[in-house]
Amino acid sequence: MRSFLMTSVTLALFGAPAMAEDPEKEFKLGVSTYKTFCSHCHGIDMVNPGTSSYDLRKWPTDNKAGFNEAVLNGRGDMPAWGDILLPNEVAALWRYVATRAGKEPFPEEAASAD
Repeated sequence: MRSFLMTSVTLALFGAPAMAEDPEKEFKLGVSTYKTFCSHCHGIDMVNPGTSSYDLRKWPTDNKAGFNEAVLNGRGDMPAWGDILLPNEVAALWRYVATRAGKEPFPEEAASAD
């Protein structure tokens, strides 16, 4: 547990800027964070029927603020993760969700390619 905490603190202090500059690293962190904290309710690779929990494939990719609010403070039956997830993990989750589990380009990158 202590090594996990030290790794988390180190990533929070030094890894977040590097991840923001490296979309692939951020996406990989999003995959692992999603599997650990989200997949139980939202489905593996974000695939679920949307009957018992929100189907994240339908989350608007232009609503990052709403996503952050829901993750950090909870929404409906979803618990708040603000005391558990680090800021870089929330950003990585956004990359994962906004790319539809890596099946679509990241919205900001797709817009700049046009």
